[in-house]
Amino acid sequence: MFDLRQLFFGRSDANEEWLYVVESNGRRVSRLRIQDDGALTNREVYGPSTLEGFPDGFAFDAYGNLWVTLVMTDKLIAITPEGDVLTLLDDSDPQAARRLDEHYQARTITPEILGACAGTLAPWMASLTFGGADLRTVYLGSLRGTTLPSFRSPVAGLPLVHWNER
Repeated sequence: MFDLRQLFFGRSDANEEWLYVVESNGRRVSRLRIQDDGALTNREVYGPSTLEGFPDGFAFDAYGNLWVTLVMTDKLIAITPEGDVLTLLDDSDPQAARRLDEHYQARTITPEILGACAGTLAPWMASLTFGGADLRTVYLGSLRGTTLPSFRSPVAGLPLVHWNER
């Protein structure tokens, strides 16, 4: 049997007990329990069963909040350990986002509908990472942008697990 962690883009929590996986088209985040042998079991939805957008990039902060970009609707949210959603940045066009949601539900999305969605800071915000020596600089990647926006966070990011292996 192979280790399923090799097939997914995911992140583990600070204790390496869960692997978190973004389900972009499902508009949710799931997590799977990591067994001692590396097997993944007990899949469950983490946070709301449906987010108000398409999750893409994600990273944990030092307090266990999972920061998530919502691509095309250009929002940055955090899912708390209790499962609540906090909106950290909303650069969406509300009308375009509403129209995208309506067409997503009806399964009638077109390139024109997608193209109408884009914020101004990081159009089609797709990724984020915490950087800097203190992990308090947040960098936002985007699919349609030409810059790499960043800002200082009051909360540090969680160091990646493999950083401790050096």
